Amino acid sequence: MRSYQVAAETITALVTATVAGLALALPIDFGWTSQTSALQLDLLAYSLPRAVSAGVLVAMIAAVLLTTLGSTKVSWGTTLGGLLVLLANHSFGHAADPHSSLSTMNFIDSLAGGLVLGALGAAVLHHRLPAFGWTLGILISLLLGSVNPVPRIGGGIDESSILHWHATDMPPRWMLVLAVVLVAFGFLTYRNRPATQRLSIELPLAPILAGVVLVLITLASAEWLARHGGNQAGIGLAVVTAVGTAMIAAMLLPGRDGEIVLLAVGLSAVGAATVAAELPAWSIPLLVAVTAFGMWTGTRVGAPRACLAAAIVLGVSTALTSDTDMAWLIVGGAAIVSWLIGFGLTSARPRYVPSRVLGTMVIFVPSAVLGMRDYVARGEYALQSPGHAAVCTVTSGSTETPGWTAVLVAAGCLAGLLVLRRARPLPATPDTATGTSADD
Repeated sequence: MRSYQVAAETITALVTATVAGLALALPIDFGWTSQTSALQLDLLAYSLPRAVSAGVLVAMIAAVLLTTLGSTKVSWGTTLGGLLVLLANHSFGHAADPHSSLSTMNFIDSLAGGLVLGALGAAVLHHRLPAFGWTLGILISLLLGSVNPVPRIGGGIDESSILHWHATDMPPRWMLVLAVVLVAFGFLTYRNRPATQRLSIELPLAPILAGVVLVLITLASAEWLARHGGNQAGIGLAVVTAVGTAMIAAMLLPGRDGEIVLLAVGLSAVGAATVAAELPAWSIPLLVAVTAFGMWTGTRVGAPRACLAAAIVLGVSTALTSDTDMAWLIVGGAAIVSWLIGFGLTSARPRYVPSRVLGTMVIFVPSAVLGMRDYVARGEYALQSPGHAAVCTVTSGSTETPGWTAVLVAAGCLAGLLVLRRARPLPATPDTATGTSADD
């Protein structure tokens, strides 16, 4: 493939993944959102984590089906179809009135965004530079989402937020139109590209099962801790569950492909504890550059164990400095997390495309640490009635608890990584001996 075609495909993957990631992760928002009822906003907040998780599952299933089919034309066509659904959904939303269902449109947005990411992954992840653009676009969408706070996992938006609501309209329609044009060009250009693997009549269910187990149990743990984060036994159970499900998913994937899942779970836990709830807009270009540098480093030095070890150190630092309000420390922590995630996602080298899709997409799913952090910030509301008087009391947890919880999750993932490598050693052949990672 010529250099200009590689560049065009890389740019297409970058822009499209950014657009789809924004549609998947952020709540849908229009100019009339502040005029809708509090019930609609609460339903949107309550359903957002489930919509994101559903979109991640759609991405995983689409990647498995399209990779098994082995048709480049179908992969690009599915990507284009998902973008057209996104564009139609946003166009309808702009023309709708405040009585329209935000939660329904948000579910459509998340499902279509997941479909685009899964189909695009099946189309471009076989090629190095487009795969780099796909991964970077996903991480950029997460960073852009960090500028604007999203509703809590526990649900609910307070009245002050409604009074000062500023519509974000992410992704904007001009980005959707640009992505549609780029993908349409890609469909016309690459539709006759030879398939990267032969058509298979057998549908591999293990990767789909791995995604279902990992996503659903992770979401359930996050929602439970968002309401009951003060229970030490519950926190311990959530940690064991997070590590256990990550290990099960890793073992269900072929070979050592599960490394990327363990990396993603450990890094997302530390990131959920470290990154501020709302980052300043000026920090986003810096964090994008740091993320890209981390990805570039990961493509040259594969060190998954060192990456998780560094994440554990960062988690300890986060727990010890949980009460700080120094801007340089907050942005610096976010920069380190960005570098580690970029490094970790490219440091792992899965051979099967859906494995990379699952490992990358799992960072969208709200983790148990994020649920714990939400509980610490919001507290647990309880009604007491001494003398027939109802009083609302709030009991908050320790601000350092999310950091220590993230440390335990990352340490468990590191242990799981060692177990996976021991259970599935690389074959002693000249080809693999020269292609192993730096910390094998």
